[in-house]
Amino acid sequence: MRQYAYQQQQQEWQGELADSQDSLSQVVVVMLVTESENTPNPEDDDRHAIESFILKWTSVKPDDVPREWQAQVIRRKSRQISKDHVVSDNEAVLRILVFPTANLAQVVSMMVAQRPPDRHSSRIRVAATGGGALRFRHDLETKLDIDMEMVNELKAVSYGWWSDVQDADNVTYPALLCNVGTGVSMISVDKDGGFERVSGSGLGGATFWGLVKRMTKFSSFDECILAAHKEGDAGRADTLVGDIYGVETSKEIGMPADLVAGFLGKADSENITDSDIAAALLRMVTNNLGQLVVFQARAMGINSVWFTGGFFQQHVADIGGNAGTPSAFESAPVATVGSIVQNAVSEAVNFWSAGKIQPLFSSDASILGALGAVAALGSE
Repeated sequence: MRQYAYQQQQQEWQGELADSQDSLSQVVVVMLVTESENTPNPEDDDRHAIESFILKWTSVKPDDVPREWQAQVIRRKSRQISKDHVVSDNEAVLRILVFPTANLAQVVSMMVAQRPPDRHSSRIRVAATGGGALRFRHDLETKLDIDMEMVNELKAVSYGWWSDVQDADNVTYPALLCNVGTGVSMISVDKDGGFERVSGSGLGGATFWGLVKRMTKFSSFDECILAAHKEGDAGRADTLVGDIYGVETSKEIGMPADLVAGFLGKADSENITDSDIAAALLRMVTNNLGQLVVFQARAMGINSVWFTGGFFQQHVADIGGNAGTPSAFESAPVATVGSIVQNAVSEAVNFWSAGKIQPLFSSDASILGALGAVAALGSE
């Protein structure tokens, strides 16, 4: 049994397919372990062009993968619900390929070019979610000989998260799921995988990245986050309580001198760096996010919040080299882009809840929409 999913994250477009920019297209091929080989052959005549392409790039050495792409292989449980609501668990191999949407036309051309003219593979169904998937549906179906089955994005994310945490000990229902991509959606998920969007915000990943592009010279999300983490000082760009009252007076009025009084209040200061601006923007967006989820969690009477979405990209990134993908944050030898953003969100949640609400993150936070699209499609 082979299943395919296509997920488009952080949608922002200009022009047609070849001119897309500033987003990630994400393709996930799911194969049951009983049907996969330890070293599958991409040239297998029975394989569709999509599968052969992903097998190729997830089988090569990490250094051979294009710098802006991510290739990953994960072995994990795959949970599905049938039309009769029968739950089945299978061991599956996930082969994940992530690349910028700016490369989408090139990738499609590469897939088509690698298919021998005398090979006619069967048309396949692809579970698809996200605005970009809908935007490019006609071109992808026509050029790749596929049928894209669209899955509601919130349903895909909810199903993906619900399937991912089945064996976790720290899950209580109803659960609050905060999906951060272009914007923010807060979703209540019940024990059976049912979901309802309960709140949201337009201040999310697109706001952060749009301001970064306007105010700094960073051209890469990874570069921006890592620079903010390694070199940035948000206090140089934000107006702090200490800037207004002074350190000693701040103590007298019972407010920390390093508490933010106004985000980006000193953004026009001399000697401020792009890294400082990036750090301040990250603090502004994640602080607002933390405040919103704490208010929503209190309204629901729960003490934990799960975070998902493309804002929490999980690959290891090095400004001077290739990007790789650790199997888990804990095993990463250097800071990951996702872990840096996670820490910023965690600090905000802990601040606004006084440590009473726990921020939680799935190990596959940025790909749950694609995984959930497959599971959701199987239930329809």
